[in-house]
Amino acid sequence: MLTPQQHAHFQTFGFLLLRQLFSPTEITTIRQTAETLWQAERQQRGLGDNDYLTIPGFIERSPTLLRLAEDDRIYGAIEALLGPGFLWSGSEGNTGAAQQNKFHAWHSDRCGEAEPDYARAKVMIYLTPVTKETGCLRVIPGSHQLPLYRALEPLNEQKDDTSERVFGLAGQDIPCFPLETVPGDVVIFNHYLYHGVYKGDGTRRYIAMKFVAQPTKPAHFASLLHFSPYVFAPDAALTQSDRPRLQGMVAGLAELQQQAQNLPKNMERG
Repeated sequence: MLTPQQHAHFQTFGFLLLRQLFSPTEITTIRQTAETLWQAERQQRGLGDNDYLTIPGFIERSPTLLRLAEDDRIYGAIEALLGPGFLWSGSEGNTGAAQQNKFHAWHSDRCGEAEPDYARAKVMIYLTPVTKETGCLRVIPGSHQLPLYRALEPLNEQKDDTSERVFGLAGQDIPCFPLETVPGDVVIFNHYLYHGVYKGDGTRRYIAMKFVAQPTKPAHFASLLHFSPYVFAPDAALTQSDRPRLQGMVAGLAELQQQAQNLPKNMERG
């Protein structure tokens, strides 16, 4: 359960860094399970041990990892931030030493809406230590809200020289907060928040889970159709689960999808 101060921090600054939410023993199990999945995928794709690899629908592949989504520490925090009835929006697992894992220019994952008022959250569990000098996630506090959200929109171009042309600063010098973590820590950030990675050493390994609030407005449904249509087609690991929390994250999707599909055409991009 989050404290009122943590809730206020997330709403105001757009992120939370929860220190040592998981024990060393738990992290060892999570890491070993993730490595098994990554290795199996490498073999299937013919990739080397150090090749960059990202796998969507990652924790859905493992009952052990899927329990993270219903764990009190994650579930309770997300429910506090997004409200009851929140929906599952997928997961991913990233590893490897390619350039993609060393540098990721400033951007918002969900850009373009006139009003970023549809609550979305992303949970990051890093399985290796990361610092400002080795590629930790950097965030621009408060950038999930207007007017800063709009002012930073040119960064979404994400070219090597974008930050320099827009603000006269190299990407790594943009004012920000570095989310330096060690295994066991958990990062939760608003999906509209501007974030980036610089100075990575290519060894980042992390699991990410995404959640969205129950849609209540036409603009929310339009946002789902535009950015996250896969919400309406969750993995069987959730739809066929007998675990109440997992069931709840995918409940009522047929009705929600029908409401989304009935939107006027001019609403579909939010």
